Amino acid sequence: MSIKTTLVQMLAPLAVMAALPATLAAPAYAAAESATTARPQVRAAAAEGSYNILISHRALFVADFCLLSTTSGNGRAACSGNKALGTDFRLGVVYKPGDRVWIDVNVVSGRDTKGIDLRGNRMCRVDSTAVNLNVHCWKNLAQYESGVPGERVYG
Repeated sequence: MSIKTTLVQMLAPLAVMAALPATLAAPAYAAAESATTARPQVRAAAAEGSYNILISHRALFVADFCLLSTTSGNGRAACSGNKALGTDFRLGVVYKPGDRVWIDVNVVSGRDTKGIDLRGNRMCRVDSTAVNLNVHCWKNLAQYESGVPGERVYG
């Protein structure tokens, strides 16, 4: 038996496993399409999009950042977990056009700031002074990297 044949035989089960998620998802989707009661739910889920942001955390505290939208409400908020100074991360939340989108900054052993309205921005830098939390946002990463001053947003 050649090495090539042996490798093909060894890797064949991996190819089957890689295709497994698509195989499992297809019947569930087909069943949802065929059932008239499930069809509106499938279309409603497709109508919901996601709102994604990039946060650059430069404040001198540890905080949990939560992204919320009118559609998500508090029950489906996307939270980062505790993030320290110097951390860049992404958050995404369900969103429908026209939703208000905001972040809550929950400072560990400090004062939280709630309801910081993003106003359509997708990139935010969070920093602080001894007293104030400052959040500046840009429409996108390219605008941020261009050096244009960000829009100050408040909670």
